[in-house]
Amino acid sequence: MNKIKSLSVYSIVLITIILVKTNSLSAQSVDFKIESWEKRINDRQPPELVLEKAGFKKGMTVGEIGAGTGRMTLWIADKIGPEGIIYANDIDTQGLKHLNNRADKAGFKNIRTITGNITEPKFPDGIMDIVFMINVFHHLDDPVALLKNTKPAFKPGGYLIIVDCDPDKVAWGAGHGCTGKEDMRNKLKMAGYELVEIIDVLQEDGIYKAVPAR
Repeated sequence: MNKIKSLSVYSIVLITIILVKTNSLSAQSVDFKIESWEKRINDRQPPELVLEKAGFKKGMTVGEIGAGTGRMTLWIADKIGPEGIIYANDIDTQGLKHLNNRADKAGFKNIRTITGNITEPKFPDGIMDIVFMINVFHHLDDPVALLKNTKPAFKPGGYLIIVDCDPDKVAWGAGHGCTGKEDMRNKLKMAGYELVEIIDVLQEDGIYKAVPAR
């Protein structure tokens, strides 16, 4: 009887150890620090709302164009979880260095940084569920060329999400080069994409979903 009881206790302890080890392998810290400058723009573009409406899910592979110091990168890394991976692109090597430092401090293991150039994101081919950019499009020197060179990165069913200020929503929009809906549609078409949805949930910005044209 005692032998059976001892085996039972041993089994429970063994199962507990296995579960703890499994959880420790799959878990990652999400306690990342929001920098002071990010708070105002997060109020304008709530990260959780943007990612929910854009369709981000656990396990996705994501490319972010213009990731900078990682304002949205860390939120995306949290959203897609350790099963997913995000390739964070920028032309600013110092910004990416700061992003890497933030990711290390927060314990993220699913962020890879890539230094691109103004027309080439340098993403791996055929793996992206989503390519994402926020507050970037109207700053691009040649958005059509960049988006053309992004197309090989998509896997079948993958799509592009652009979040950009909407000149129809804000008085300052036109003066800051914000991209209007028709201009966005035309540039996407020139780059070989079809605008399939405009998600209208932000007060000052549009969320544009596009797919590579067949």
